[in-house]
Amino acid sequence: MSAFLGPIHYWLYQKIEVVNEREKLLYAKAYEMCGETAEELRAGIWEAYGSPPLDGDLADLIDSANIHGWLQRQVTLAEVREAALVRDLTDHCGQDAFDLAGEVFETQAINCGIAARKQERYDAESAAGIYAALNDVRLNGMPCDQADTLLENTIEKTVWESGPRLQEGSWRKAGVDPAVMNPLYQRWLNAFVSGMNPGFICRQTMEISNGDAVNRWMIART
Repeated sequence: MSAFLGPIHYWLYQKIEVVNEREKLLYAKAYEMCGETAEELRAGIWEAYGSPPLDGDLADLIDSANIHGWLQRQVTLAEVREAALVRDLTDHCGQDAFDLAGEVFETQAINCGIAARKQERYDAESAAGIYAALNDVRLNGMPCDQADTLLENTIEKTVWESGPRLQEGSWRKAGVDPAVMNPLYQRWLNAFVSGMNPGFICRQTMEISNGDAVNRWMIART
């Protein structure tokens, strides 16, 4: 990545902010359910992993001497904090708190999909257009990670492959089994696509190739 701030840095930071915003939404809903317990849990998580950056322009927040490193750290911290909050809320407030997390993931994703459609920058009537919008919102590593391999990208269907989720390292750092977070992320993807166009769905399958698990995703008409 460049040593100077450019559109790609703002683009990435906007995606980091989607995860930070989801953490805020989850905390707000958890506070309604668990009261001060939720507040205490968030305080402990922020003490352990660091709090989200303050609101403001990226140019005023970022370490200009280490742009790539600062952004990479924010990617990891956003994912770790979110997983830790899901973990602690579930541990202290029970299954209802995990169900609440699923509702937050779904609601935020629907709203993101609706917002993307309203921008009129994307073709919401094609799988390729929905996929383009998804990649402008979904945090999936750094741009240099090139996490997805497109297999098909048309009006009717978009198919891509990836290895294990890039987020899994962050989840494990928070002591959270990926099996806990994967359903939440799948729910988010499904809801984003539905929010952008209810006539499309997002499905995931897993295949074994040369002994390695390969995730295959598809956006297609219902």
